[in-house]
This record gives sequence, C-alpha cells and structure tokens, in this order.
Amino acid sequence: MSNPDIKNTSMKTPSVNALYIAFPISILFVLVTITLFYLKDSIPSFGLVFKLSIPLAAAVITGAANIITQYTTCNTTNIGKALLGTIPSILAVIIGLGISSISYCRIPVVSVFAPLIMGKTTDITTDKTSSIIKNNITKECCTPKLNLKTIEQKYPLLEGISVGFYMMFSILFGMVIGTGISRIC
Repeated sequence: MSNPDIKNTSMKTPSVNALYIAFPISILFVLVTITLFYLKDSIPSFGLVFKLSIPLAAAVITGAANIITQYTTCNTTNIGKALLGTIPSILAVIIGLGISSISYCRIPVVSVFAPLIMGKTTDITTDKTSSIIKNNITKECCTPKLNLKTIEQKYPLLEGISVGFYMMFSILFGMVIGTGISRIC
C-alpha cells in the first residue's frame, strides 16, 4: 500500500497530504454533532437518526473527498478504488460511536467543558445519586458530585461535545487510512 503523504516523483501533480483533507472534514463532523445534540429535543427518535445519519454522512463526504483526491493525484478517477477508501471511515465512525456511547469515556471530555457551560466546577460520576462530599465533621468540603446522565439531560450540548470529540478522531483515522487506499493509481 502506498503512503498517502509521500510525493511520488513520477507524478506531475502536487502531493495531497491526507491530514489537509481529513482535518477540515473532522471539524465539520464535530460541528454537525454538536448542533444535532443541541437540537436533540426537537428531533424525533434522535438516537436512531443520529446513529444512522453520521455513518451515512461519513460515507458520502469521504467518498467525495477520495474521488477528488484521486483525481488530483492520478489525473484519472477510478470510482471503485475511491469508494473502497470510504470503508475505513465508515468503520472508524461506527467504532467512534461505540466508544462515545460508553459513559466512562465521555466523563473526561464532559469534565473539561462542564465548568464553561454550567458555570461551576463539579466532579462527574456515573453513580445514580448526586451528592456532596463531606469531611469528618460533616461539613461540605469539596466540589459537588453530579451524575453524568443528569448533566447531559440538562445540558445536551455537553453530550454533543463529548461525542463530537470521538467523532473527530474517528474521522481523522478513517480518512487517513482511506486516502491511502484511494490514492493508489
């Protein structure tokens, strides 16, 4: 398999770095994910719509990017090879959706952005109860602990940011691998 980031000396066209294509597309997916989660309450069957539309959008957008990259690199287009390069993106997005559905994986991202959106510092847990930590004299001592599901229900934007974080990296990985496949002339 060819390395998508090395310029072939026999080609007369400039090399296209895979990250130059993948990074803007991954940022687009982050923005779309955050927007969809912001509008979560107004979309019926949101979970199903989201889990079907994101891989489909990944297939369409990365397929178009691979076709353009292949034409830029090879001065010809082989749709089969270009569409073969979309498979890693689809698989990476499905894996990213799986990882982001695990609450333990969302907690670190939500913990970083929660003070910015909520306006207060909190410890986020997956426990069913929200509590305040008390010291030996039963006085409040630390930051309050809040449940992740409670925070995400009250602030769906935080869930969108955490899922968007994993979507960004999954699109980056999938597009870099897929661009390498689609650029074989």
